[in-house]
Amino acid sequence: MTVRVADEAGKVFADPTAYADEQRLHAAMRHLRANAPVSWVDAEGYNPFWAITKHADIMAIERDNATFTNSPRPVLTTAEGDAQHAAMAISTLIHMDDPQHRKIRAIGADWFRPKAMRALKVRVDELAKSFVDQMADRGGECDFVQEVAVNFPLYVIMSLLGIPESDFPRMLTYTQELFGNDDAELQRGVTMEERGLALFDMFTYFNDITAARRAQPTEDLASAIANARIDGEPLSDIDT
Repeated sequence: MTVRVADEAGKVFADPTAYADEQRLHAAMRHLRANAPVSWVDAEGYNPFWAITKHADIMAIERDNATFTNSPRPVLTTAEGDAQHAAMAISTLIHMDDPQHRKIRAIGADWFRPKAMRALKVRVDELAKSFVDQMADRGGECDFVQEVAVNFPLYVIMSLLGIPESDFPRMLTYTQELFGNDDAELQRGVTMEERGLALFDMFTYFNDITAARRAQPTEDLASAIANARIDGEPLSDIDT
């Protein structure tokens, strides 16, 4: 792994507009792979970070989870976003490292084995047909991103969890507010407190789901999570 200290092209990863310009994005990555495959990036509004662009280096990092940890900064967000995540003490699978990551991941492992996936395929096919029918009803023209691409994968995940279909639009809104909080069209608000409301609403919603599944388990992933035990103890409300 060849380390180069800094390269201006690395700032492309901290520029949201770059992801809408594939030619510019890929040109920057080609340059980095050839000249600075391990580059230190110091972009305005972001805490500095390393940009790794060669496949072999990325795979080496992925396989060495003792040296390269998920915590405390598993995703690239603004400096303000880093502070918000730290203040909220968010702890999802992508924030965890072994051994906790392995224990939590094992809770849902059976739901992603071939037998479970074959059972889920029935629901996936049903959803796919529904979206194809909706596109046909629109006369051959639609906004594929907004009407299909953002909905279909989320609906599959919600079906796996056992979330009522009537709540799917609400889950889409929460998801867009959480992960698109830099987008003026999607964000809940502009202050950290306003943006945090989306996380709080999602947390409250799934707390209610957890309570319901503990009181009356059903055949879905949400029940498996709600009733799981780690080292003999149930998951906390934050972990569920």
